[in-house]
Amino acid sequence: MTSLRLLIVLAMVSLCFIVSCSSSKKQKDNEFLLIGMQGPLTGSIEYYGTQTLAGVELAVKVVNDTGGINGKQVKVLSFDSQGDAKQSLVIANDLVVSGVCAAVGEVTSGAFLSSRSAFNRHMIPVLSPGATAEGVTEGMEYVFRTTLQDSSGAPQLVDHLIDVKQYRNFAIIINTADSYSVSLGELFRQSLNKRNANIVAEARIFGEPTDVSAELKPLRGKNIDVVIYSGFYPEGAVILKEMQKQGTDAILAGADGLQQTGLTSLVGDLGIGTIYYAGFSPNTDNDLVRGFNKLASENNLVSDDLSSQAYDTANIILSVMKKTGITDCRVESRKKIKSALLKVRNYKGVAGTLSFDNEGNALKSPFISEIYKTDAGEYSTIVAK
Repeated sequence: MTSLRLLIVLAMVSLCFIVSCSSSKKQKDNEFLLIGMQGPLTGSIEYYGTQTLAGVELAVKVVNDTGGINGKQVKVLSFDSQGDAKQSLVIANDLVVSGVCAAVGEVTSGAFLSSRSAFNRHMIPVLSPGATAEGVTEGMEYVFRTTLQDSSGAPQLVDHLIDVKQYRNFAIIINTADSYSVSLGELFRQSLNKRNANIVAEARIFGEPTDVSAELKPLRGKNIDVVIYSGFYPEGAVILKEMQKQGTDAILAGADGLQQTGLTSLVGDLGIGTIYYAGFSPNTDNDLVRGFNKLASENNLVSDDLSSQAYDTANIILSVMKKTGITDCRVESRKKIKSALLKVRNYKGVAGTLSFDNEGNALKSPFISEIYKTDAGEYSTIVAK
């Protein structure tokens, strides 16, 4: 009996310790205004998540260094989803339980589509700095995005390729394992057809291949000016290497998944000439961008579309919280944040001027960039006027 009583006492003490620690942590977190962030911090596209987190943390650092929000410091709670749609939903529920005021959501469309409903259901504003697919905010009162939509970016890129670059013959490659790539590929096809461009070849890849020699056979021997790939830079690098092997003398083009910092790190000079649209360019000639570039450099951060849009996204959340007098993350405060976000008009950020429509979509223009190599041997981009 004595042993049993001792075990019971020890169990009760342990339970009290756990509850006390949990209560202490919750009390400590209550001293802050909590902002959530989730994304691929590890895995094949970890660059997307780490850059997004760095942009969010930079915005929060600047605000905290200048006094915080309404007398409180801001704290970022970040979770790694590895960009996986199923894991993303689990992580979203973790952030909901953590009691955040708002969240910077997944940067990729597929993961954001999976996780958005958890935030919406619990009335927590969530803003994606990168989900460009159609319909990601539709029917979701608390769901926003700060990047431009593919329905704006794809047609404008096609117009640039035809009207400015004078290209006429195109090939389209989609990744059938990625619903985002499939939908974006269809937008490119529609835009090319609308301009009566010649689609001389189409190819399909699956997942994250290391060899696409068989998949790219439809391109061999064809007169192709531009190969449009509607996916991300890891596969884009594999495609470029195969194009070189088979003698396909064409440039690669696509959306922000082909951004320069990721692509050239894998293929070097093969990436020169690649053209893509994005929500930001570090080479834009204005004071806001120059200021962000300087701030990013001082904090060992790469200035690109990911970090800049995350920086703007966090700043929009923080500015709305300050304007509406938010001092806690209760549901009434989150309702105020959501209502104020819907009223954002002509916000001048480092990634361009932004307004939200009635469904939480960002209204903004794309930056069309072409990769080149500087005289100093560094890779950079020229921004189309």
